[in-house]
Amino acid sequence: PTPADLAFARRFIDWNAIDHGIQRVDACRAPSGDLLLVELEDLNPYLSLDLLDEETRDTFVTAVKGALVARIAA
Repeated sequence: PTPADLAFARRFIDWNAIDHGIQRVDACRAPSGDLLLVELEDLNPYLSLDLLDEETRDTFVTAVKGALVARIAA
């Protein structure tokens, strides 16, 4: 992406201001070269934990916790 492409996406990320999760900004390029917003998607795995079986949920939570602890310690 060009610096202008990143600035385009950053406007939507800053506007949304989610605290946790991943935000995806999808865009397409118009014939003029400008980017057009196609979709904003918030991916927050915590919203679906209640839909998982206990073993899968515990495995996921343990992995996320380990990743966060490792990141903080780095």
